[in-house]
Amino acid sequence: MLELSTILVKPRLCLLRRRENGFDLRSHHMNLKSLLVCVLVVLVAVPGMHAQSRFEPPDVWRQFAERLPAGSYIGLTLKNGSTVRGHVIQATADMLRVRPKKRIEVAVQDFRYDEIASVTRLKEGMSPGSKVLIGVGVGAGAVFAALLTLLASLD
Repeated sequence: MLELSTILVKPRLCLLRRRENGFDLRSHHMNLKSLLVCVLVVLVAVPGMHAQSRFEPPDVWRQFAERLPAGSYIGLTLKNGSTVRGHVIQATADMLRVRPKKRIEVAVQDFRYDEIASVTRLKEGMSPGSKVLIGVGVGAGAVFAALLTLLASLD
């Protein structure tokens, strides 16, 4: 065994001797850090996993859907993980009818309230066509302004 005076005066000698016995203080320190990191990752991840598995009862979504006016733009998240965005057609006692908003028209879909994980009311934005027209208008205006500036500088 090592004496206290040898450890305090010659720490490198202490590490060398401990390595000869099959014990490296530095690798033990790294293993402790790795274990601590793994424990922290698990502690951070576990609450998130539990939060994903909790769903509101179907009655909550039924009451929410009954208060929505027809034509409201909503986002549905289903318990299987899929999402649907569309307009409410009808809310009955046992299902919610939604017309999904797609580029190409699709049929109305029925969703039972026990399939629904969440319903959010969304605000409808501009269509892609209107965005393109605004961009073309701004571009044409910029070209026209550049031409006017060029004509004014020729005089």
